[in-house]
Amino acid sequence: MKLTLRALIFCLVGLFACEESADEAINTLGTEVDVEMKEYLEGDQRLLMFKFFTTRDFGCINHRIDYNLQQQTDGLAIHLNEVEEPTACLKAMGPASAFVDVGALNIGEYEFSLHIGEAITNTGVLTVNPESYQLVLNAEAGMNLETIQLQRIPKNALWGSIRFLNKPSDNIANSFVAQLAKLGATQDKFEKGDYGFFEVDASGKVSPKTVTGDASPFTFLMNYRGDEAELVALLSEINRNYGDEVNIRMRTAQGNEYRSWDLY
Repeated sequence: MKLTLRALIFCLVGLFACEESADEAINTLGTEVDVEMKEYLEGDQRLLMFKFFTTRDFGCINHRIDYNLQQQTDGLAIHLNEVEEPTACLKAMGPASAFVDVGALNIGEYEFSLHIGEAITNTGVLTVNPESYQLVLNAEAGMNLETIQLQRIPKNALWGSIRFLNKPSDNIANSFVAQLAKLGATQDKFEKGDYGFFEVDASGKVSPKTVTGDASPFTFLMNYRGDEAELVALLSEINRNYGDEVNIRMRTAQGNEYRSWDLY
């Protein structure tokens, strides 16, 4: 039996359509995800976390992404299974999220795979070295990789911001940095990049990852090898003398955070 030209065309179109459908994975998670890397600090330990946020907003701000983590000495696999509805809804629009703690990783290369829903898998290599984490994937289906390279926090880093409550004062800011220098802090140039808590540009200028309020705060980034008790004493003194003019937030590479307005 002979096929007409029209029938033949329909058959060929159907064949190619089937092949294309077979190659196109369906995102059963129902949404793409934004992927970030973040390093957390606990004393001398450096802990790596992957943060996932859906690009779709949900009616409850506390929607979560159910996940599984499979971790071995030479690799790790993260499975984002489904978006779970909370038992008690916090009424506000926002993305669903998952925070996957992979812990402290030794220097080296790790096979990495991210499974999104039932059908999408992205594979690649996570490289850990003393200065940074770098994630290189063969494909990014169903996802947006927000952090390709994350600079690691140097072991003696000291950083923070000064927010002025009334009007900016260079005298107070410069005096504070000078007092840090008297305690032994040094203004060394840090490598350009995203450090998770802050960013450093090519000139060495530091800027916070997020800025709240109308004006950008004064920021500082230094190296400090001294006693943290002296930092606390300095912030306490500033709060007593200038507490109605400035708020200072300070972090250290040991994972400690100090806020001037909490100290007396």
